[in-house]
Amino acid sequence: MRDFARLTEWSLLSSRQLSASALGLGVALLVFVAASVVPSAVAQPRCVFLECGPSEAPNPNPPSAPVIARLQPVSPPQQEGLARPALSGETCDKVAQFKYCVSSVLKPQFGFNYLPRNLVDSDLKTAWVEGKSGNGEGESLVVELDGIRTITAIQVMNGYHKNERLFLANSRVHVAELQFSNGKSRRVSLADAPGIQTLDVGKQKAEWVRFTIRSVYAGTKYTDTAVTEFRVVTGN
Repeated sequence: MRDFARLTEWSLLSSRQLSASALGLGVALLVFVAASVVPSAVAQPRCVFLECGPSEAPNPNPPSAPVIARLQPVSPPQQEGLARPALSGETCDKVAQFKYCVSSVLKPQFGFNYLPRNLVDSDLKTAWVEGKSGNGEGESLVVELDGIRTITAIQVMNGYHKNERLFLANSRVHVAELQFSNGKSRRVSLADAPGIQTLDVGKQKAEWVRFTIRSVYAGTKYTDTAVTEFRVVTGN
């Protein structure tokens, strides 16, 4: 995390070089300047991240990602459509009726894993992080919808939301390509910011959707690209 504290260096003249009156003036000036500097030195940078509490201090219990409406299907889907092509070396997790598959996964570190199930656990401390060398361009995630459904939107929490330092240190998705099992596709641009981003896709009748990273906002320390939450909003 960037260090926003300011350091002020003071140069003190030798008392032997100052007359009594000059010394008094210097002390008065020092008190005046110190009084002017203290407020800005004590002030903390404005807390803009999801994990920060009311006092702009780290929140030991960060908020969970909001529950997305209609995450669970409300009616039986149609059972027809083409099977989606498998991703090379994919890793998959089944969550409720949906299946989440990713083309690569970063190896576990510091007791954390980066599996596709993290995309829908409403936990800001977890994320899917791709494991390919480089910045992750070309890596994909696919959501299988257990039959044909009407997709109305995709909701994404871009980057690693565990804390601001890791959000900036890891790469975030800039441009991605959405592909649907009905043959339609489109490119979308994500903001380089925390929080939920909603991508309106109209009404796509499909049984799976694929999200492929095309370009990224580079991290300040790591080349790994992270996505904290990824939800497919359906009308059925």
